[in-house]
Amino acid sequence: MNIFKNNYVSTICILIILIIGLNSNSAFAKQYRVAIIPFKINAEKDMTFLKDGVFDMLSSRLSSGEDVKIVGRQETEKVVKTVEGILNEGKAREVGAKLEANYVLFGSLTIFGDSVSIDSKMVDVTGDRETLAFFNQSRGIGEVIPKINNFAGEINEKVFGRVVPSKELPAKQQPQPERTDNIYAHPETLVQSFDDYKIAGESSDLNPAFIVTQSKKHSREFWKSKNFRELINGIALGDVDSDGKVETVIITPDSVHIYRFENNRLSEIMKIDKDKYKVFIGVDVADINNNGYPEIFITSLNPQRNVINSIVFEYDGKNYNRIVDSGAWYYRVAELPGRGSVLFGQKQKTGGPDTFSSEIFEMAWNNTEYVPDRKVMPSNRANLMGFSLGDVMNDGGETVVAYDKSDYIRIINQSGRVLWTGNIHYGGSTHYYEMPAFEPGSDNRQYYPMRMIVTDIDLDGKYEVIAVKNYDLTGRLLKQLRKFKEAQIESLSWNGLGLTTNWKTAKISGYIRDFAIGDFDNDGEDEIVAAVISKSGSIIGTRPKSSVISYDLKKTAP
Repeated sequence: MNIFKNNYVSTICILIILIIGLNSNSAFAKQYRVAIIPFKINAEKDMTFLKDGVFDMLSSRLSSGEDVKIVGRQETEKVVKTVEGILNEGKAREVGAKLEANYVLFGSLTIFGDSVSIDSKMVDVTGDRETLAFFNQSRGIGEVIPKINNFAGEINEKVFGRVVPSKELPAKQQPQPERTDNIYAHPETLVQSFDDYKIAGESSDLNPAFIVTQSKKHSREFWKSKNFRELINGIALGDVDSDGKVETVIITPDSVHIYRFENNRLSEIMKIDKDKYKVFIGVDVADINNNGYPEIFITSLNPQRNVINSIVFEYDGKNYNRIVDSGAWYYRVAELPGRGSVLFGQKQKTGGPDTFSSEIFEMAWNNTEYVPDRKVMPSNRANLMGFSLGDVMNDGGETVVAYDKSDYIRIINQSGRVLWTGNIHYGGSTHYYEMPAFEPGSDNRQYYPMRMIVTDIDLDGKYEVIAVKNYDLTGRLLKQLRKFKEAQIESLSWNGLGLTTNWKTAKISGYIRDFAIGDFDNDGEDEIVAAVISKSGSIIGTRPKSSVISYDLKKTAP
C-alpha cells in the first residue's frame, strides 16, 4: 500500500512538473539583455522627437518581462560616452560588454527632403551569431514607423525565436483643408500627417522634386544610397563591360569602383586597384576607340597636385587594363546630337595665371593613344573640367558653355568670343590644382570648375544646360578656403537674352561633387545622379561621408 501511495505521489509530481513546463516555455529560458543605443539622426532640422520616438518604439516592441530586458537608456548613453571612436560593430560589442548585455542595437536615420534612409544593426556581443543588418529607403517620415516596426518583428523572429503580433498603426485619412499638425509629436502619430502634409508651391512635370517657383516644396521622387565612408571625387554612367546594362563608375581620390543598381541599391561588381601616386579628380565613360567596350577616362594629378597624370581603363572581357597611363591631358566627354559621344582634351600650360586653360581639342584614337583632332577653343578661355559643347542657344549650332574663374557661366563661340556671361555663381568644386606658393609654407590653390551638361532633358526639342550650385559658407570671399553647406541642381535655357532657370531641385544638405545623366537603374528612363559629400573628413579625427542620390526623369516626347 505504501509502495502504491509513493508511486502515486511521484506520478502526480511528474505530471505537475510537465504541466508547468508545457504552460510556461520560458520558465527556465535564458533572459536576454538588449542595449538600444539611440539612433543617430542626420538631418538639417532638429529631429530629437524622432530619435526619442524610435527608441521608445523599439524598446516596447522588443521588451518582454520573461525573456528580453531592455537596458535603461540613461545607463546605455552613459557607457556609450566612455567608448572612443566611431560607433561600429566592434564599438557596439565594447558597449555591450560593459553593460553586460547580450545584444546591442544601433543605427542611423538620414533625412534628405522627404527621403529617409534607415540603416541599423543588431549585434551579438559575443560575436558567435551573425549581425542582423537592416537598410531601407523610405519616402516620407510617415513611412519610417512601419519600417521600424517591421525590423523589430524581424529581430523578434530571427534573434529571439518568437512571433509578436504587430501593433496597429494609425490608418491614413483624407487630408483636411487646414492642418495643425504637431511635427514634434511621437513618430507613431505622424504616419498620417507626414504622408499627407503639403507645402504650397509649383513643381515641374518632369519630376515633382524640381521646383519651378522659389517655393520650398520637397519631393519624394528620388533615391539615396547608403553612406560611403570615403570621398567620392567623381561619378559617370556607362555600359563599361558591354553586358547591356549601365554601370555606375565612382572614383575616390585613389581608386575606381564599378557599381550596378540592383534590388534598389548599388552593388559593387569591381574595384580597380588603388594608385597611391595619383589623385583622381574626374571621370567620364565613352567608347571613343569604337571597339565595343567603353573606356573609363580618369583625369588625375600627381600627389603634389601640380602635374596632370591621367589614366584610361578599358575592359577586355576579363580585366580592366590601362590603355593610357600618365597621360598629360584633362579629359571630358560630351554627347552631341547626330555625333554621339565626343572626347575633349586639354593640356596643362606651363606657368602663368592661366596654367590650366590652354587650347581645347576634340580627341581621336590612333591605335596607341588619344591625340588632338580638331581645336574647338583657343587658350585662356576655359578649363575643360567645367566645359561642355552643344546647341546651347537652340539655333542648330554647336556653342561652348563654360565657367570663368569666378564660377560665372559663360557662352562662348568656337572662335573664342564670349557671347554672354551670367551674374550668379554656379558650380563650386573643391578639387584644386596647387600653384607655386607666393611665400614658403603658404597655399596657392587654383580651384577647378564643376561639370556642366548640355542636353534635351525633357525631349521637347530644346536643349538645356544642367548645372550645380553649391552654396559657400564664406560667400567665396576666401579664395583659398571653400566650405559648402548645401546644394541644388538647376536646369537653365537660352531665352534670347541669357540663360534663365527652368527648374531646380530642392536644396540638399552638404555639397555636390559631381553628377551624371543616364539610365542609372536600367529601367529604360534617364535619371540625374549626383555624388553628395556630407562630411569631407578634412578635420583631424573625422572621417569623410559621401552618398549617391538619383532623381527620376519622366520624359515624354513632343
